[in-house]
Order: sequence, then structure tokens, then C-alpha cells
Amino acid sequence: MDYRRTWKMPLLCAAIVLLSAGGTARASMAFDVAVGMNVNEDTRIFLNVSNQVWRPASPAYIQECRYPADDFPVVGFLAYHSHRSPQFILRLRSEGYPWYDIFYRLNVDPAVLFVGMDHDPGPPYGKAWGYWKKHRQAGHHPRIRFSDRDVVGLVKVQTASRHFGASPYAVMEAQRDGRRVEVYTASRWRDKHGRETWSEGHGEGKGRDSQEGKKGKGKGHGHGPGKGHGH
Repeated sequence: MDYRRTWKMPLLCAAIVLLSAGGTARASMAFDVAVGMNVNEDTRIFLNVSNQVWRPASPAYIQECRYPADDFPVVGFLAYHSHRSPQFILRLRSEGYPWYDIFYRLNVDPAVLFVGMDHDPGPPYGKAWGYWKKHRQAGHHPRIRFSDRDVVGLVKVQTASRHFGASPYAVMEAQRDGRRVEVYTASRWRDKHGRETWSEGHGEGKGRDSQEGKKGKGKGHGHGPGKGHGH
């Protein structure tokens, strides 16, 4: 028996599996989840960042979201924390359950909305923070009645905070300056990657300097239709 061939074959198979998994992960990171959607570039970048943070292997459920700009991050967030499928969560949503009730049904502690916060964040989330602190009980996940708007907003704060390793207070402070979380996220993403749009030079290492002098680059941030929180 050729023992060298016997032990080399499992190693070769393992290497192929790892390479395939890595290729799938990279493809998921590069794929534009908002392709074909009528959203502005800041929202497009934020949706793709949400995909990377919460559910990089399963972005197709965005097509099932009634309001993708708000629903997609929350579904991914809940799928991550509950280990349930996005489709199951969307089914609950389609049946009319508010987000706070879906948290309860999935046994997800509302505390995950306040990770990184050790004091009252003030507006626009100070009321939700105070309500949570008042009703929370040790070792129990109460059905705290947050508004859909607060849940969506806090999930977006947690998404940006986790992606950039930033304090949630910094993200919220930017909102008090009049910037939506999508705008804050897109601005930091552009600074980090040196690109104006999600698709520009993707994977080619092109920065802003290489695009100077080209008309139409980086224009129109923040324009286009968008849905508010609480839909």
C-alpha cells in the first residue's frame, strides 16, 4: 500500500474545501446586494456594509424585504443573534408583528441593541435607553415595547459601530449633527477604501486620486428616494 497517497488525499480534499469556502466568502463581500434597487449611493454602501457585518453568506433575502433600506439590516441583525433564517424572520414580519415582538419570539435579548453603551446616549435614543433600563430584569428577556423606528435606528447604529470598531456614541453624535447613519457609514467607508461608490474599482485598488479629472465621479451623494424608519 502507498501510505503517502493515503494521507495526502484527505489533505488535498481539505485544501479544496477551504479554498472554495474562501472564494464564496470573498464573492459575498464583493457582491452588490442592492443591485437593481432605486437607492442612493450612501444607502447602497450601507446595505452592503450590513451584509458584511451580519449575514455575508445569505444576501438574497433583500429581495423579499418590503422596505430594504430598513428591513435588511434588522433581519440580518436578528438572524445573527437568533441563529434563525432570514426567511423565518421575514415571515413573522409579513404576518404583522412589530420588531420588538419578533425580538421576544426569537428569544433575542433587547440588550444587544445597546452594546457599547454604558450611559444614557441622549436623543434620539435616550428615551429607548431609559425605557429598557427601567424594565430590564436580570436573566429575563422582557417584551419591551420599542417602536419600530427605534429598533431600526439602533440596529443601524450597531451595524456601523461593529463594522468600523467605533463607539456607538460616535455614530449617534454624527446623527445629532444632522447626518443619517447611512451617510456616516458611507463617508467613513469612502475614507477607508478610497472610492466614491460601491462598484468603483472594486477589487482593483483604485483610489480617489486615480479618479481625479473624471467627470461625474462622487456626485449626487444623499440624493434619491429613501424610506424612513418604522415602516
